[in-house]
Amino acid sequence: MESSRILDITSDRVSDPATNYRGNILIVDDLPDNLRLLSRTLSAHGYKVRSVTTGAMALRAAQSPWMELILLDIKLPDLDGYEVCKQLKSDEKTADIPIIFLSALNETFNKVEGLAVGGVDYIAKPFQAEEVLARVETHLTIRRLQKSLQEQNLRLLREMEERQRLEASLFAEKELAQVTLQSIGDAVITTNAQGNVRFFNPIAEQLTGWKAHEAHGLPLSTVFEIVNEVTRKPVENPIDKALLEKRIVGLPNHTILIARDGTEYAIKDSAAPIRDRQGQIIGAVIVFHDVTESRNHARQLSWEATHDALTGLINRRGFEQRLIEAIASVQDRNQQHALCYLDLDKFKAVNDTAGHIAGDELLRQITTLLQNGVRANDTLARLGGDEFGLLLTKCPLSKAVQIAEKLKDLVHQFQFIWDSKTFIIGVSIGVVAINQASQDLMEVIGAVDAACYVAKGKGRNCVHVYRGDDGELI
Repeated sequence: MESSRILDITSDRVSDPATNYRGNILIVDDLPDNLRLLSRTLSAHGYKVRSVTTGAMALRAAQSPWMELILLDIKLPDLDGYEVCKQLKSDEKTADIPIIFLSALNETFNKVEGLAVGGVDYIAKPFQAEEVLARVETHLTIRRLQKSLQEQNLRLLREMEERQRLEASLFAEKELAQVTLQSIGDAVITTNAQGNVRFFNPIAEQLTGWKAHEAHGLPLSTVFEIVNEVTRKPVENPIDKALLEKRIVGLPNHTILIARDGTEYAIKDSAAPIRDRQGQIIGAVIVFHDVTESRNHARQLSWEATHDALTGLINRRGFEQRLIEAIASVQDRNQQHALCYLDLDKFKAVNDTAGHIAGDELLRQITTLLQNGVRANDTLARLGGDEFGLLLTKCPLSKAVQIAEKLKDLVHQFQFIWDSKTFIIGVSIGVVAINQASQDLMEVIGAVDAACYVAKGKGRNCVHVYRGDDGELI
């Protein structure tokens, strides 16, 4: 009965697991005196104690999640201590609880067998309080250190697994980025914060002529030489500008890249600073692509819009624009220009006799002839059919007449040969001065057209100068 009473009291004592004790201990002994002595001794030193008297009770009590250490007697009425220890160690819930064997036996054989089945220590009866307290404290400390170490190892393992996962994820992202950069049609170059090359993709290698391993570490300006295609002056390095202004920048129009072998590419690009997670600039990236073909196509379309396809001369549209500018310039700068209107004589006879192919060839040869007879700063245009216009800039009327007479003689002396036939043609030329009295485009064109009409009326192959009081013109 006393044994049962002690058990009840100690059971109540451990009912609140949140109470702060030095440790939770299960005592297994079939002798009430032993239980009472151990319970009082341990409780007096701040331990929570639960006592049981059989092996079966010990197996159930050990399932408590708060149990930290077991004092286990070898001699029990149902199961001996060795069997209880084996069963506890075979259960993952209780396998880590340290077990100290209690016995009056003191032979080496018992100690060895106790340690063999999983015990951590051995206390011989009769008990010495100091020894019991010392061994309990020691093994609780060891268990707590082991548990702490296991928890730290578990955290470390989880951190390592998480780091490996992140590294794998980052590696996959890096691989994807590398494959993307290697595959895209734009050239990509990255630099460090000082503007030295860190990365080249294949398109950058192709356009610059530099291999990635050769360019690595070099200043970008060494491998990325850009100039203005019109002035040929160097263009500011976009990476330097992006790093200095800390923003995205683009190249100005008409920029060309001069490759390592001297090949030139028209390019468009943008450069941007690269920032880390804290927003600090750690480098820059430039993305550019070859627009040579599209720029040439645009230039060709622009040229075709203002030039004659057969002769390569400026067409009527482009010529009229230059006339408008010339008329405006004499109003603003007090300059003087002259306009000539040239109409080929007997051109229709060539077309009718030899065909349009011959007529086209005649126009090409006449174009070359006329170009050789004008000044470098003058503008010769084909206005349509066999009609040409000539704008003589900064040219007084007297000089314009001289040039017109020279052209008339060149054309008249020219012999066009086609299919063993020789054709002699001429040209009628009207001349008008462009000065402050000139009103507008239509007035000037009307005047020079009228002068050319008079030249034809005078017998062809002659030059006539427009004057407002001209009787012949009237």
